[in-house]
Amino acid sequence: MTGTLNHLEERQLRQTIDDIDVVSAPIEVAVRRTPLRKRLFDLVIAVPAALVTLPVVCTLGAVSTIHFRHSPIFTQPRLGRGAATFRFWKIRTLPRFAPDTADKYQLRSLELPKFSRLLRRRHLDELPQLWHVIGGTMSLVGPRPEMPTLSASFDPDFVAHRLSIRPGLTGLWQVSKDSRHLIGETEDWDRHYVDHHTLRLDLWIVYRTMLAMTRLDELESLDQIPRWTGAHVQGAA
Repeated sequence: MTGTLNHLEERQLRQTIDDIDVVSAPIEVAVRRTPLRKRLFDLVIAVPAALVTLPVVCTLGAVSTIHFRHSPIFTQPRLGRGAATFRFWKIRTLPRFAPDTADKYQLRSLELPKFSRLLRRRHLDELPQLWHVIGGTMSLVGPRPEMPTLSASFDPDFVAHRLSIRPGLTGLWQVSKDSRHLIGETEDWDRHYVDHHTLRLDLWIVYRTMLAMTRLDELESLDQIPRWTGAHVQGAA
């Protein structure tokens, strides 16, 4: 796959988006502005992180190329803010025969090498997305960008809600125990973030992401969000 859409892919993607509108009857997305301070927060962290991890990405990409005999970067259409589509980058961890639109349940039935399982478990395959953050397509923290075909199966109100802000490299759902399920099956995480996000919450989520990558430490519930983030669940201990 290349980094740009050819005519056939454009027609297929447009048809998929049209199908989403039909299924969603239709989805109307109210786009929210990104505050300058959140954008600065993204750049302050993403720029040095992208530069520091570039040798790691190159090394992992080389190993992926040798293992799968294919391009080391896997690209796929995903939905961004306002339902705008963009090419989403990951280090390739799946064999050529794996369906491009397979969800995580379908992928679990595949026999993957240890290399792939390690990258996916530690989320190292997502390091190229730091460049999406720098470019402004994504934010460091936010709802995970999803495939158009899979989004069509979710509740339309939920889809519109999460598409109102920039998607994130990480987020509440990503560091929770529910990340082993589909996004649309556990809506509370993304809904809470969209409605209550603060820079302090973003900082805490980045910290929790590092814990999840190193110790596989996951959030059990929204009640665990600290008060100092400004996004604490009312009534929680």
